[in-house]
Amino acid sequence: MNTMNNAQVIKAIEKYTLHKYLEKLTHAPMHKLTLFKVFAHTGAPNLSDPAYLILVDDLQKIVDLNSGQYSN
Repeated sequence: MNTMNNAQVIKAIEKYTLHKYLEKLTHAPMHKLTLFKVFAHTGAPNLSDPAYLILVDDLQKIVDLNSGQYSN
């Protein structure tokens, strides 16, 4: 039987948790939102400086990562 010290166990748990989080994130429906800053004097959008946001439509799939315990 292989034994692991605490550092190895923590590293393995971190990898597993990150993998499960990314798996849940890839299966959650989401869409991209593009926002533009505006020019101060004209109020016109500055199309050369977009800001992109990713919105997750179904947050329940992300919350389920903690097996229903939201305070973890």
